[in-house]
Amino acid sequence: MELFRILAVLSASLLTARAEETFTNSANLCTTCHCTQTEVFYLECQNREFKHTIANWPNHTTSLIASFSYNNMTHLEQLPDSDLAQKIILSHCGIETIATGAFEPVKNLLFLDLSYNRLTTEELPPETFKGPYNQSVYEPLALEDLNLAYNQIHSLPHNLFEHVAQLKQLNLEGNDFKVLDQSTQYALSSLAELEVLNLGNNELTELVGNAIRNLQKLRILDLSRNKIDFIPETLSLLNGSLEILYLDYNLIFEITDESFLGVQGIRILSLTNLPRLENINANSFKPLQSLSILYLSDNPLLTTIDRDSFAVNQSLEKLYIHNNSLVDLHYNLTNWSSLKLLNLKGNDLYCDCDLYKISQDLKPEIKVDKDGPICINPVNETSMMIYELTEETCTFKREKIFRLSHVIEHHFQTMKAIFVVVLLVAILMFFVAIVVAFLRWRKQRMNQNYPFVTRVSYNPIRGPNGI
Repeated sequence: MELFRILAVLSASLLTARAEETFTNSANLCTTCHCTQTEVFYLECQNREFKHTIANWPNHTTSLIASFSYNNMTHLEQLPDSDLAQKIILSHCGIETIATGAFEPVKNLLFLDLSYNRLTTEELPPETFKGPYNQSVYEPLALEDLNLAYNQIHSLPHNLFEHVAQLKQLNLEGNDFKVLDQSTQYALSSLAELEVLNLGNNELTELVGNAIRNLQKLRILDLSRNKIDFIPETLSLLNGSLEILYLDYNLIFEITDESFLGVQGIRILSLTNLPRLENINANSFKPLQSLSILYLSDNPLLTTIDRDSFAVNQSLEKLYIHNNSLVDLHYNLTNWSSLKLLNLKGNDLYCDCDLYKISQDLKPEIKVDKDGPICINPVNETSMMIYELTEETCTFKREKIFRLSHVIEHHFQTMKAIFVVVLLVAILMFFVAIVVAFLRWRKQRMNQNYPFVTRVSYNPIRGPNGI
């Protein structure tokens, strides 16, 4: 019996020593960190040079929000037990690996931020998010919001989310996705409750249908900062739910009457900073019957928005079309009187009757901005405030006027195309000349190596009888 007690004490001592080595001492955690008790218990341990997970939570009786950002936890150990932990932030911690079942003791965790770490596809097994073991199965975590942005993930294991099936928000921004492979498609399609998906700032060129086919509750989709050159046709698979769509900073060069077919539920659409977009064609936004806010700004080549881009009965609330290269706007483009906000600044607009009528229809709270947009008087090339235009504007000549900057840009594009063609022809001729020179050199070498200097003529020997 005495031996047994000695062994037990030794075992306990070893476990204690191991715990001290593995976990950060939390006996006086609120002295090291900042603790605030209100309706929620806030534990703020940012930038405390922690290398390990804490051993225990401070005493608390309300829901817990804990932040450990900007520490140095290369390996994330299992979190301490808590039925009250709701939000845990572990961003900017240099995390490369996560212990199996690291979040198992906090089964009621709703929000988890693992952004700006060094997690890879290989270090994200499904056991990472498993809940507590109950009899013969692992219970699911209550997790609703998972942030994995700005890691080094190029693919998702197909069963990654099997323990967090109730996930509603998933952020995968800033990872290494070039394609949504089959494993990733399967993983995403398992999230039937997902409402928000962020795939921004990757290198995607398309949106694979199988990745979103089962996401029938998805309301917000962010595809900004990718390499997409067409509005994805697969968006129609989200017709019943999609409300907000971000496509900023892509390579989209054309928007047509087929671009948004099947997604008429979109309320907010963002198409900014598209370096290749030049025109908005007729009926482009007509399918978007619920559209109320449109961001269509900072597109340097956008010169034309077709007068029939919207449906007759569409009424926008906010329209952002600043910092484009628009020359004119048609009065029939939209119902200007329904707008609560309009930003026209930073365009190359000419003052005309359309702009005058638009300014007359706008609400007074919009025109109160005395530093509002300007247009150019086509008669004398002076600047005029759009919101202060008078009926006299309608007498201005409406002949086509070319600005020097536009002429230069047009000629520059033409000269660039001619230069490319000439360069290609020159390169082709160069290679042809090399081939011809090589063939001549080779023929010359063959002649030099021939064993006879002059041509030998063969004269047959004739007999006495001339035979």
